[in-house]
Amino acid sequence: MSHPDTITATFAKRLKEARAMRGLSQRALGALVDKDQAKNKGAVRVNRYEQQVNRADMESAAEMAKALDVPVAYLFADDDQLAKLILDYWKLPAERRAVLGKTAAALNLGKDEDLPDTSSS
Repeated sequence: MSHPDTITATFAKRLKEARAMRGLSQRALGALVDKDQAKNKGAVRVNRYEQQVNRADMESAAEMAKALDVPVAYLFADDDQLAKLILDYWKLPAERRAVLGKTAAALNLGKDEDLPDTSSS
């Protein structure tokens, strides 16, 4: 089980990465998630999450993920390869997700005969 401080650090790292991928400043992301934009509270929230001063609750994490167009799971992925895989999966259309799911299941079970033929790719 991950330590809460580790989870907070992971969330801060992924939040920064997702914000950078979208080309958003803290202020811009804050404006997307803050209902009271006149007081700039959203940017302060984003900054405090990224600086690990505050911890986001699940609703806030989901709100940030939606604004950044990433799955919530990405914001908590504690491994860089897993984070990339989550984003890659997120971007796939449904039919490709199904193929990937079957491929992952076959790999997990060691059933090479169930793997899709990739020789024509």
